[in-house]
Amino acid sequence: MAARPLTGVLLVGGASSRFGSPKALATLDGETLAARAWRTLERACDHVVAVGKTVDDLDLPFAVIDDASDVRAPIAGLVAGLRASATELAVALPVDTPLVRSRDLRRLADACADIAVPQIGPLPAALRRTALPVLEDRLAVGELALRDAFSGLETRVVELEPATLANVNTPEELAALQVEIVPFRPEHAEGFRALVGDTLREFGFEPDPALDPDLSDPAEAYEALWIATTNDVVVGSVALRRIGPGALQLKRMYLMPGQRGRGLGRRLLATALDWARRDHADVITLDTTERMEEARRLYEQHGFVRVSGGPPRQGQSRFVYELRL
Repeated sequence: MAARPLTGVLLVGGASSRFGSPKALATLDGETLAARAWRTLERACDHVVAVGKTVDDLDLPFAVIDDASDVRAPIAGLVAGLRASATELAVALPVDTPLVRSRDLRRLADACADIAVPQIGPLPAALRRTALPVLEDRLAVGELALRDAFSGLETRVVELEPATLANVNTPEELAALQVEIVPFRPEHAEGFRALVGDTLREFGFEPDPALDPDLSDPAEAYEALWIATTNDVVVGSVALRRIGPGALQLKRMYLMPGQRGRGLGRRLLATALDWARRDHADVITLDTTERMEEARRLYEQHGFVRVSGGPPRQGQSRFVYELRL
């Protein structure tokens, strides 16, 4: 979390002529864009508010503050959000940028002068209350362009991963972001090997035929193996290996870096745990490394407990966890 208290402002939006329906109610990875954005803000901020047009009467799981403006423009939401902010510093997230992560918002907040924006700007953004008078004046005279408003403020630019800034304006653009989790098929083999190899190297290991025999025949190595794909590209995986009666081992819970932080790890883990419960497994074990901090937090949130054991791999200690079902 940013060092200073932080308020999250969700720009709900409304009816969209290009999208054909309210974007807030559209779904990505089985979750509405509104719920997704709210969850992202909750992870980054001490307080969260949503602003929009209450006349739209959207069926949302949280209250919406009316922006009290006759115009439909992001600047109206920013003004209402800053007025409602519980803190001097806020981050604003439009509902139609669903791949922005909580750590991206914290980076914007940490860099903020009057304003902080990503390289493509102007949203998402971090804003201080010092920006409010300028935005109010612009809104009052009908000058609605955020780029123009921000040009009169001290603005910092933060380089974020371009893929996380994808903006959804049409159903086709939203469909292109969808990730499907499916059982492993032979056509996934090359992508799976590349994912495993790249992830191992990212965390300081090298693929080793003695340690990674599954790469030669993934389907044979596991009791069950699932692949996450987007546009037919392998972007994630999770597997279960049978290690004894009622005992399974969780393996290869990997995601490409650009796919992390969007909830896919939770989906992959839930897929494996649901299968294990249907299989009437008694225990699931796994091993991971000290450097895989986000993965360890996820496992612990789902009830995995660290236990003793685990020989080192290529000089790095391994942590062993188990979950009793």
